[in-house]
Amino acid sequence: MGVGLALSGLLVACGSKSDAQPQIPYAPVNISISTAAQEYAPLRFDNGAVSIPARGPAGNGGVKGVIVVRQSAGIFLAFERNCPYQPYDACATVSLDRNSRLFMRDSCCTSQFDLKGQVTGGPAPLPLKQYSVSVQGNLLSITN
Repeated sequence: MGVGLALSGLLVACGSKSDAQPQIPYAPVNISISTAAQEYAPLRFDNGAVSIPARGPAGNGGVKGVIVVRQSAGIFLAFERNCPYQPYDACATVSLDRNSRLFMRDSCCTSQFDLKGQVTGGPAPLPLKQYSVSVQGNLLSITN
């Protein structure tokens, strides 16, 4: 009976190819930024957010870069900019909404995400991939 349950669980886990969503590929994330720097000034205020490129002076930033959001004093969240819906598409890039700055969206598939990375609209089946953030004074370290 145990073998039957294991096999049925395996069959359910496999599912059909049409239901499977590809995962965001792995890329190293090792970023250090100072909120005292002018380019990161939005991170001095609650719900402030900045985008960091995948490669640059701040370090390695994932597949398509990272969006950092300040939730409150000392609490920051960092998300991969690669949209979880069809992540291998060239245009699957999440950005902060330019007009409101109150949510993030992928202009390619129209998926929308709140500032906590949760899906609020569109076809994306999963929230944004989140990275670890540690805070020491004005210095943020973002890693995976």
